[in-house]
Amino acid sequence: MIRIKSEFIRDFFLLLIIIYFAQGALYPQGSLISQSSLFAILIISIIYFVKTLFQQNNKNLFYKTVIVFLLLNVFSAIFTADFARPLSIGQLKNIIFVSLSFFPIYYFAQRGIITEKHLMRFFLVMLPIAIMEFYSNQAEIMLFRGNKDVNLVNNVAYVFVYLIPYVFFFKQKKLASSFLMIIILFFIIQGAKRGALIAGVIGAIFFVYYQLKTIEKKNRVKGYFIAIVSVIALCYLFYNFYQSNEFLISRMEMIGEEGGSSGRNTIYANIFNSWLGSDSFFNLLFGFGFASSVVLSRTGNFAHNDWLELLSSLGLLGVIVYGVLFYAALKYAFNQKLKKDIKILMLVVISIWFFTSIVSINYASPNAVFQSMLLAYIIGTKTN
Repeated sequence: MIRIKSEFIRDFFLLLIIIYFAQGALYPQGSLISQSSLFAILIISIIYFVKTLFQQNNKNLFYKTVIVFLLLNVFSAIFTADFARPLSIGQLKNIIFVSLSFFPIYYFAQRGIITEKHLMRFFLVMLPIAIMEFYSNQAEIMLFRGNKDVNLVNNVAYVFVYLIPYVFFFKQKKLASSFLMIIILFFIIQGAKRGALIAGVIGAIFFVYYQLKTIEKKNRVKGYFIAIVSVIALCYLFYNFYQSNEFLISRMEMIGEEGGSSGRNTIYANIFNSWLGSDSFFNLLFGFGFASSVVLSRTGNFAHNDWLELLSSLGLLGVIVYGVLFYAALKYAFNQKLKKDIKILMLVVISIWFFTSIVSINYASPNAVFQSMLLAYIIGTKTN
């Protein structure tokens, strides 16, 4: 009976994630549906957070550091956040959502209640939702502009970036996995987000390597033929997609030019100089308070960089704890006992995570929940 209950909660939890991300695509954003699904996600996550605390087989460094990182942000928000600013509330909500979602999947993975097949099904439902969200967001931008200018930047491109590692589960179906990767890359390119494009290329390089390294020995000739054809088709279509998007090409050419960083140079310099020039040792060590980057950047924007965001909010302490998270993940990825396919999967997750933490915002982005779920599954399975 306990297993049946857990399996029901597993399916319900995954469904809630899908419903939450369907806002803007299948129903209006910020509606009662999205708020209710988020509330239910958090309640389930808190229950399993408590459950995992009392387990005997969860003594790994990554699990412990996730808890420390979450509590640091929560306590920082309680004592220092200016909740009169909606940006602070949104940031805290996203951090709690992403971090807490780790624990149910971790719990299910430890007990073998969630497997690759469940995550594959989740991905197959999430992908069309992401596509609908992409076009819905594009239509909203056009409506706001009052014209039909196709030269626009679509932030939903990052959703596809975070879904890339899920394609790796289709290792036995190389043609299907290549087709799915082509779809993902198409929408990343159409989104015209430079950071998302580079992250997508990183994922695609790992995917090509993964395709060649996971060929079954009993069907080696057939496997290599299918893999090579798939890789050639992937590269050819990627090149054509990219060449057909002149707006994205022009944006890529602007990298390094003055004004080509969308104001990031100014934001980065203001935040780092404010931290470095502080006369208070307390601020250097513990930061200026939750979401203080909005003030320190002098632009009213967040840092668009995890490390500077943490430096401003939590000081050196926050940066060190976040660094330990990466260390724990890498330590696991290079475990000698880890299977080859899981090792590559872990490395692509870490690579995309690290890159997006530099050029964008990761730990406080709701899209990072897909990354959090994968890490929970991989690391939770190891402790089983």
